[in-house]
Amino acid sequence: MTEHTPFRELDADVVVVGGGPVGTTTALTLAQGGLRVIVLEGRAATSLEARATTFHPPTLEMLDELGLAEELIRQGIIAESYQFRDAERGKIVDLEFSVLSEDTRYPFRLQVEQSVMTLMANRALEAHPLAELHNLATVTAVRPQDDHVEVEVVGGPREGVLRARHVVGADGMRSTVRSQLGIGFTGHTYPERFLVTSTSAPLHELLPDIASVNYVADPVDWHVLMRNPSGWRVLFPAPFGEETAEELLSSENVRRQFDRVLPGHDPEKIDWVTLYEVHRKVADSFRAGNVYLVGDAAHVNNPMGGMGMNSGVHDGYLLAKLLVRAGNGEDVDAELDDWARRRREVALDYVGKETEGNWSALRDTDEERRAAQRAAWEALGEDEEARRSFLLTSSMLASLRG
Repeated sequence: MTEHTPFRELDADVVVVGGGPVGTTTALTLAQGGLRVIVLEGRAATSLEARATTFHPPTLEMLDELGLAEELIRQGIIAESYQFRDAERGKIVDLEFSVLSEDTRYPFRLQVEQSVMTLMANRALEAHPLAELHNLATVTAVRPQDDHVEVEVVGGPREGVLRARHVVGADGMRSTVRSQLGIGFTGHTYPERFLVTSTSAPLHELLPDIASVNYVADPVDWHVLMRNPSGWRVLFPAPFGEETAEELLSSENVRRQFDRVLPGHDPEKIDWVTLYEVHRKVADSFRAGNVYLVGDAAHVNNPMGGMGMNSGVHDGYLLAKLLVRAGNGEDVDAELDDWARRRREVALDYVGKETEGNWSALRDTDEERRAAQRAAWEALGEDEEARRSFLLTSSMLASLRG
């Protein structure tokens, strides 16, 4: 029989690698459940990125339990509906979340930069007596032992080797934790990059019939418009071709792209612009003994629908609840296996398919299929039950059922 390392000889019950939105909410769930947790983040706190901007209803329910939802909602924009539009025809359908009022306490999408929530979670961790948060602490090795895991750290006050009962890898697409375990990360890269801009131009005044979130279909000029507290975020496709990244990011190209949205209008101010590749990849396993993968370390996907960060928060929250029970002496090993299997299924069969389906529908070049898709979207506006079923899926409530 294996002798367990005494509690007093462990540095923490759980080490979380990665201090983004997924890592910090996972750690906060663990600490509030009574476990000692150390979060290791390789970047400085000031380098936290905006990136994801959508919080779905089940994510808000989880954040409410952590004491974060109320303030986050105050700082965000409540999207009571979202639209599918056509670049030439305009609005196709406006999908109101009110049909979900009996399914969730939060029948809306919240639009706010993920960095706002991450900083809130950071403050909560720093104030919690069972939590430590260390920036500029790089994990270089992860070594599972019989009854604990060793984590080698470079930088910060915890430099050296840490020992914990469990390790959670929330360290992104290029996860050191996943690499150390030798877990494969399979999938594909999309045939076009995304050019994402943020502007202070009041698009809601210039296009008065739009919602806070809009998916605009067109075989060439598809795009996405999302309103956030800091302004409007606009996403355009940027196919791989002869144009260099520098040319795509140039002010001339950005203004040319905006001409698709508002012909003849020069946006008053472009606050920032970025270009990135898009992938759909999933780890071959989300668990290896007492080491677990969550968020982008476990799965990355097309951002259409805002499911990536949300799904990662769900991964970590559900895992943390099981680890808290394990810390209280319960045997949850089979449930941890089930968590790993179920979350991988969600990544493959739910998030991956939904986001890729959204992307394909917006850019379809076949007019017969485009007409059928428009008719299907229009039908949602006429059938409340069909609309509710559709929104249960797009809001991710369905991913947590059954």
